[in-house]
Amino acid sequence: MGDDNGSSWVQITEEARIRASIPPDLGSPVWEGSWLRRRLWLRRAAVVVVIAAISALLGWAVIAGIKHAFASYTRTDGIVTAQTETGRHSDGCQLDLDYTVGGQQLQGVTRVNAVCNTLPGPGSRAALNVDTTDPHDIWIDGASDANHPNPLLFGLFFLFVPAAVAFALWTELTDYGGIRKLLASGAQWRQFEATVTRKTGSRSGITVRLEAEDVSGNLCPFNVFYKFISPIGSVRKGDKVTLTLIANGKWQALIWRPDLKQIYLAHISRSL
Repeated sequence: MGDDNGSSWVQITEEARIRASIPPDLGSPVWEGSWLRRRLWLRRAAVVVVIAAISALLGWAVIAGIKHAFASYTRTDGIVTAQTETGRHSDGCQLDLDYTVGGQQLQGVTRVNAVCNTLPGPGSRAALNVDTTDPHDIWIDGASDANHPNPLLFGLFFLFVPAAVAFALWTELTDYGGIRKLLASGAQWRQFEATVTRKTGSRSGITVRLEAEDVSGNLCPFNVFYKFISPIGSVRKGDKVTLTLIANGKWQALIWRPDLKQIYLAHISRSL
């Protein structure tokens, strides 16, 4: 933001400067202790917690799967006492069994990736593998085991899923730092009039395309993106709106809504 040949402007995108004025009665926004700072920090913290929880869960599955793959076990026969279908969207069956280990009569449950009618039914014998360190850890010999995680599969999940979540929630991760840098840059409030030329919605949010006069006198298109509350109010194609904002050409910007007397985060980008 600054003056160009005596006129005020705002860097709306990296390529475009919009002719603007200095709004009256609006001082520099306060970052420390502000409502906006707390909200953005909580959003970023929530995303970090989600990614950490997913990573921890997948890491546990990998370790448990490796431990099971290298575990020592013994084979014995068990008697199926019950079958229960467990797969809602895929094949799955739970078997309740009675079996004996070291002369001790035990009862256990195991799950198999198969439909129940392909497995031993109630009263039938089933060949079991029993973990030598935990006699309650059992699985059907030769069947597709659903009791224990596949370490290779969950290893791939561990490599890609947290990164995919971070990518999908990248905006929530970076908004806090982006706004902090915006305010630290010394950028000030600027005001200009724009015309709404298009408004579209998708699963990711709402995009409003606007046009305003740049410093050369040409109409410059740009997009304002938001997810929930509109930072520019309720608008439709053809409406003229007065925008009061702080921007420096980056993705994040701050917009003042005088009707709600609140500062909102907006994402501004170039429009083709």
